[in-house]
Amino acid sequence: MHRASKILTLILLLAMPSTFLAQQQLYRSSATTVADMVIDEAMKYIGIPYRWGGKSPKGFDCAGFTRYIYNKFGVELAPSAAPQYKAGSKLKNDEICKGDLVFYGGRSGSKSIGHVGIVTAVDEKGFYFIHSATSSGITISHSTEPYYKKRYIGACRITDRVTSNLPANDSAARANIPVYRRGIFSDTHLITPQIPFASNM
Repeated sequence: MHRASKILTLILLLAMPSTFLAQQQLYRSSATTVADMVIDEAMKYIGIPYRWGGKSPKGFDCAGFTRYIYNKFGVELAPSAAPQYKAGSKLKNDEICKGDLVFYGGRSGSKSIGHVGIVTAVDEKGFYFIHSATSSGITISHSTEPYYKKRYIGACRITDRVTSNLPANDSAARANIPVYRRGIFSDTHLITPQIPFASNM
């Protein structure tokens, strides 16, 4: 029995490195570019309630949310949606990519900018975007949803400004090539950023 116990212990010790590596892989976030890192950060706040004028995890309005997320990456945006639209390079619909900001008219049907979100994925019909909605807080919607489709105004790109604010030695991110970041075992927000998400509105 003693000999069997030693053999079992040896087998477990030999198995541990591969098991540990498997766990590390399980808790890794997916390959990330600058845009993926922005999305990964934004996903952490899904479900946080809407708060008019809110600029913190206690509650966000739409522009407060995009400002908070991009500030994490060294980009200072205005606290309201309209000036954020002027902060980046304007995009045609077929140029929109993950990480871009998308803008919408106000709830009254006005053509003036009153809402903003961050694109999380692009598909053949349009794009998904994460934003702070008055009815459901931080959520993900699709550009084809009637409420947003009729209010859409335009998009701009901020991720190029993120790249310029990354550490000087972060050559992989500067080149916009995939890099890997190890996840935290207790983090419940490790969601693959490339996967489209249905709206929970």
